[in-house]
This record gives sequence, structure tokens and C-alpha cells, in this order.
Amino acid sequence: MFRLFLFIISVITLIEVVQAADAVVIHAQRTDSFYPGQLLDSKMDIRLAEQAEFTAVFADGHVQTITGPYQGQLANPTELTLNDPDFIPNFAKALNEIKTLQEERVTRGPTKNPDDIWWVDVANQSTQQRFFCIAPSTKVVLWRPQSQSDSAATVLIKHRPTGKEAKAVWPAYQTTLKWPESLPIIDGETYNVEVKTRQGAFTFKRLVLYKVPDSLPTNSHKVVWMVGRGCISQANMLLASLR
Repeated sequence: MFRLFLFIISVITLIEVVQAADAVVIHAQRTDSFYPGQLLDSKMDIRLAEQAEFTAVFADGHVQTITGPYQGQLANPTELTLNDPDFIPNFAKALNEIKTLQEERVTRGPTKNPDDIWWVDVANQSTQQRFFCIAPSTKVVLWRPQSQSDSAATVLIKHRPTGKEAKAVWPAYQTTLKWPESLPIIDGETYNVEVKTRQGAFTFKRLVLYKVPDSLPTNSHKVVWMVGRGCISQANMLLASLR
């Protein structure tokens, strides 16, 4: 009974902490007082030694980096115009999912990522990279690493729900290829992508493509939205750009 009581108290305390938090740390260095995923209250006193720094995202999605020496309250650099009480808990959850992916990558070994966040990796066979988010305002681009680009290839893309197909030739020594215009992308639907080189090498990728809404107010909101669709690698790249 006493253990149950302690558990209930701890849950209530956690809920109160989350509700009071209006910022979350996404990056920290040269400090033991702050760490990624840490929830913060803007009323708390901040003390940072010289050269120490951390970056926090606020409840409206805006980002601020504080560099030491510093002493004072954590203050949003802009007026809080979008006070979504669910945003900070959701952002903290997204950080945890990104951290899990990073830890799994350490176990599996390093992998090469596209240079552009919106390029769609069709070479990596990991099931965790099945979901990709695309920017509606830009052309979708397929990507393969330099190590797999020494041969020309034939690309066959099939829209699974309808069976409609499009073919394209991927020139040798070219790591990117534009998505064929003859096959429109439908948000949230599945496509099979087959790449076969002239030397006989074959890769297959089943993709689910999501269009990132233009209505999302900040890149911080995009990180949460992308993690929610399984685009975790891309969300991690966007998160790194928030510093």
C-alpha cells in the first residue's frame, strides 16, 4: 500500500512538472546542470559558467541559446503567441524517440545520410527508414550514396493502391534523381521503388510519403509532426539545425 502511495505521488508530481514546463532543452555543452530532454520553467533561475551553453525550445516553438556567463531567468526571445499546453510534452516525447534511433544506430554501426533533409533514401534497407516526409513546395528527389552510384540504373516506382507505375533511368555517378512527373505523389500512401543497376545489383524500398503541412508555424513544430509520422531520421536532421 505504501509503495502504491509513493507511485501515485510520483505520477502526480511528474504531471505537475510537465504542466509547469514551458520549455525543453534540445542541446547542452560544458554544463552538468542542463541536458537534452530536460523540462524547464521560464521562471526558474539560470546560472551558467563561462563557455557553458544550452539551447531550449519554448511552448510556441521558438528557440533560444543561452551562453555563459549568465545569471537570470529563462526568457522567451519572442512574445508567447502560440501557447499550446501539449507542445512541450509532445516535443519531449519526440526527443526521446530520436534518442532511441541514435542509440540503435550506434549498435548497428554508422550509416550515410543524404546531404539534404528532403532527399528520399532509396538505398538503405532499414525498415526504420520506410517513412519519409516531403516538402510540398519542392520537387521530390531520390538519393543513393556515392558508393552505389558508379553504375547507371533503371528505376521502377509503383503506387501500391492503384498499381500505376513510372520508370526512369538513373545516370551513372549521379547520386540524386527527380521523382517522375508522370506519377503524382499522394499524401500518406505507399510506393514501391526498385533500383536495378546494369551490373545486376538490385535494391527494393517500400516508401510511405507524407507531405509536411505549410501551416506548421515553426521548425520545432515540424520536428514533432515528422516524428509522429515515423520520419525520425529527417526530424533528427531538422532538430540539429535548431541550435
